[in-house]
Amino acid sequence: MNPTLLKITSLCVTILIVFVAYYGSYLPFQKSRAFIKSMRDLGTSASIQDFKKNSSIPLDLKSPIGQEELVQQLASVTLNVVQNTDNPQIIKELVNHLESYYAPIFEGNRSIGLGQSLYVVGSVNELAFLKTQERPYFESAKKYFAKALELGPRRPQSLYGSFDLYRLEGNVEETKKIVDQILTQWPGDEKTRNLLKEFLEQINLKLKSGGNG
Repeated sequence: MNPTLLKITSLCVTILIVFVAYYGSYLPFQKSRAFIKSMRDLGTSASIQDFKKNSSIPLDLKSPIGQEELVQQLASVTLNVVQNTDNPQIIKELVNHLESYYAPIFEGNRSIGLGQSLYVVGSVNELAFLKTQERPYFESAKKYFAKALELGPRRPQSLYGSFDLYRLEGNVEETKKIVDQILTQWPGDEKTRNLLKEFLEQINLKLKSGGNG
């Protein structure tokens, strides 16, 4: 091989190796390390603003991989915090903060973990609704679960999540459809069968009570 061409080829290979190492290893490592530190710092957060600031530091670092996984971790932490507060304003800020990081992930993303991400943020919104009874959280949860089911119609988490929401809504038709799907996949799921029976009995009681009134 021509010596000059050999040198050029070697230089190109070296640049490629450095590029792959930097973007494929160094940046994700730095991002993960920053996230671990931020999780430790969250325990000492004195306010919701501290929480948002600390959790944003690693998530705002540029890296070609790892963002969706770390946002899922933030979702788990957010879910835990929402479970332990009844303050509507704190819940609102937490949900908005989480969704601000999920929004770019959901735009055009077709990753393997997208269905799980949709389910997780749907669960956070469902819990926010149960805590506050504010309807927008309920509608958001339905939207996320529905999108997750579009990607994976047989995903158990999204099926059971939708089952819970439709019962909360009192939507008999959609509840039956979801249960039909669940029992088609898992015929031995007696718990779901019994929950459907209880739900329909409650609906019938309401209808009778309304009729008598």
